[in-house]
Amino acid sequence: MRIGLDFDGLLDEQPGFFGFLTSALRSAGHFVAVLTYRDPATRSRTTAELQRLGIVHDELHFACSLGDKGRLCRELDIDIYFDDQDECLADVGEQTTVFKIRNGGNFDFDEHKWLSTERLTRLL
Repeated sequence: MRIGLDFDGLLDEQPGFFGFLTSALRSAGHFVAVLTYRDPATRSRTTAELQRLGIVHDELHFACSLGDKGRLCRELDIDIYFDDQDECLADVGEQTTVFKIRNGGNFDFDEHKWLSTERLTRLL
């Protein structure tokens, strides 16, 4: 399997779990890519941070925008992608299973409601 993981709001918020998950996936022979909308000039700092957090991965990719992560998922043939932002998930192709991770940036824990934009959310 080919797994894609967002960095900010995901790996950095639950490094214990994702360190365990990425280690298990890599040990089983799966491909793990980290996709981030950070400045590519931060590559060495980002790589060091991933190592410090215990995140095992094959490749690190820098998206040109939040929506660009969909293109990266298609180009890398990602089977499963984890992210916390709707903007990053909207352009991910149907062939990729998406896991949206809940955090304080996308969920109001007091009101128990998801947060999103009108542009990206259609109410049922």
